[in-house]
Amino acid sequence: APLELFDTTYEAYGLELEGAYRTGPFSLSAGVTWTDAEIVDALDATTIGNTPRRQADLVYQATAQYDADMFTVGANVVGTTDSFTQDSNQLVLPAFAQVNAFLAFRPIDRVEVGLNAQNLFNATGFTEAEEGSIPANGIVRARSIAGRTVLASVRFDF
Repeated sequence: APLELFDTTYEAYGLELEGAYRTGPFSLSAGVTWTDAEIVDALDATTIGNTPRRQADLVYQATAQYDADMFTVGANVVGTTDSFTQDSNQLVLPAFAQVNAFLAFRPIDRVEVGLNAQNLFNATGFTEAEEGSIPANGIVRARSIAGRTVLASVRFDF
């Protein structure tokens, strides 16, 4: 018989909501996903009843924008509540929210000057980690979101 390395069964319930609203030049769109997930069967019986790795209870996003003839300005937030690094549920990835902002200025026909800021407030956020708990050397290998990034651009439409 072949050797099975992974044999985990999950049970999850959730709710996802999305919506948008527009009035004149202003628009708002948002979405949220709530998930209640649990490990119900696994080769490692100590993880049964735990929350699956990297599964946050709540993930959300929202974008507000104002659009006029000469410019567009807006902001976006993307966030998550905390989650566990591994199925053992011993080490937590903290909750985080990343704010992004954008501005597009159209001074003349077919020319646009843009300014975009990703992670405007330089938030720290971790999306995954290898270890399930803090090891003896105190070093956890994790992947983070990018720090603040600002991009300026000029676009010419021909």
